[in-house]
Amino acid sequence: MSAKIAINIPDCHIPWHSVSSWDILTTIGGDLQVSAGVDEINIMGDFADFYWCSLHPRLPEGMSVAETMKDEIHQVIKKLEELRRIFPDAVINFIEGNHEYRLMRWLTKKAPELFDIFTLPELLHFKKLGIKFHPFGKNQLVSCLGTNYMLRHQPFNMGKHCAAGSAHAKHISLGFGHTHRFQTYSSKDALGREISCYSMGWLGDRNAPIFSYMDHDNWSQSFQIVTALSKKEWFVEDVRIKNKKAIYNGIVYESKL
Repeated sequence: MSAKIAINIPDCHIPWHSVSSWDILTTIGGDLQVSAGVDEINIMGDFADFYWCSLHPRLPEGMSVAETMKDEIHQVIKKLEELRRIFPDAVINFIEGNHEYRLMRWLTKKAPELFDIFTLPELLHFKKLGIKFHPFGKNQLVSCLGTNYMLRHQPFNMGKHCAAGSAHAKHISLGFGHTHRFQTYSSKDALGREISCYSMGWLGDRNAPIFSYMDHDNWSQSFQIVTALSKKEWFVEDVRIKNKKAIYNGIVYESKL
């Protein structure tokens, strides 16, 4: 295998994403596309929020949210179109998260007659944009660039130490979103094989009204760039975003948005 590159995009919760973080992501991604070419984009779930499909009670702050379901779907499609423009030849994997799965749960509970009409791939134009869909569920696992580094939306352990817990629960190298936290953990088995797990952080806007239920958090803005040399040789670079700045390849990227 010649060197291949992937960008892994954790939870954005569009339209309640961080505009500056998205700007940094697409700027770095665009530069990487020009300099080396990007082979794969992995959307790690909760790219959309489907706030109005939530079956959870809403706090008063949430009831005043101005964006409608139509607004949300429109903005999600626009972001997917933007990714396809920047990365015209890349494989794009959409790994469904629990927030996208809200649509199916809502239809099942509220309008089962429409269950097979409003599907996520059709709603978000996956076929038109050449996007591969990977449904949410316990068996969700997607290989990053054909390597033994696997991806899914949720960790296999939801505890405080989700990266370490997932490594010891399933004994595979894994990248996931969902927690909005940044964690890495590596260990080796008795044969010297390395197992590495990554909680990727997120790219949402902490100050958005839909997150008003959180009075404290340890969420981190970040995304991943993966370079693979073979099935067993892959390297993860975590791009951390702080104060609208990130450093990649020795360059400081700063968003003015």
